[in-house]
Amino acid sequence: MDKIRILLADDHPILREGLRAVLETQPDFEVIAEAANGIEAVRQALTMQPDILLLDLEMPQLDGVETIRRLRQQQPNSRIIVFTAFDNDERIIHAVQAGANGYLLKEAPRDEIFSAIRITMAGGSLLQPVVASKLLRHMGNQPLTGSPATTYSQTT
Repeated sequence: MDKIRILLADDHPILREGLRAVLETQPDFEVIAEAANGIEAVRQALTMQPDILLLDLEMPQLDGVETIRRLRQQQPNSRIIVFTAFDNDERIIHAVQAGANGYLLKEAPRDEIFSAIRITMAGGSLLQPVVASKLLRHMGNQPLTGSPATTYSQTT
């Protein structure tokens, strides 16, 4: 079985170390590299070609949102899961708009992290319920663009 190759990007060494230990309990996961800042994350992603980038938003030199943007420009098919302590609406929206495939809070249970990685690897996306609620609430406040949808009464 091919392992899912993961790059960890977080500015806290103890968090990277702990996350690596937890992830590597899974037989199908392999942490191939770590990055302590956004510039290093971009460089490692381009060099190592991980299957998944687990990315903190609050990092020195280049924040997570800009890291996502740069990777999307250079590697459009990158799979990026935001893994952060921040759940405010603005950060969620900016990360998703930049191209994040998933958004997890650091308080997520390990099984949810494992699922997010596997779902993202399979081409899906995972947002924790609190994150999805904030994103949907924001989207509900945005005007629709394009032509209006046909209603049921118009088709009968």
